[in-house]
Amino acid sequence: MKYNAEITKAIFQLSEPEIEKLLRWHARQPMEIQIEAHKLASDLYYQHREKYPDNKNEVRYSVFILALKKMEHFDHVLMEKNSDHDLKKIREITEMKADRFLAREKAKGKKQKPAKKKDKLIAHREEIKMLREKGFSFRMIAKFLKTHRHFTIDWTYIGKIWKELESEQE
Repeated sequence: MKYNAEITKAIFQLSEPEIEKLLRWHARQPMEIQIEAHKLASDLYYQHREKYPDNKNEVRYSVFILALKKMEHFDHVLMEKNSDHDLKKIREITEMKADRFLAREKAKGKKQKPAKKKDKLIAHREEIKMLREKGFSFRMIAKFLKTHRHFTIDWTYIGKIWKELESEQE
């Protein structure tokens, strides 16, 4: 399919590096802010669709980039001192920034590291159980895992996880 790049350039008036920067900015945002960007883009689409009725795809892409530009601009708008800022506008922008900040913090909280060593221990659960039945101590199990499974873990952690797993079975 052939697209009319002139329409996109006329709407958002940005260079390729600036567009790439905005798209990277969008990708780093949590889902709530990404959804807000798409909502703003759909609102802008209704403003621009009459100008280019035959090029809906170009208009949708262009207004999405334009929405990203506006959102990114709001992140930096109050950093400069300006006597033209009225209190109502400052309040609205600050509230919007606070909502975005909370969304980012909420998204950060969800991204916790998985317990890799715990998962590996659980994967070797049957083997550890068999070694325990043979009379292996947790120190010996740690040495066994290091030697035969190339998996280094402290024996105290094995004991802690083993006790957790046993208590879950009861």
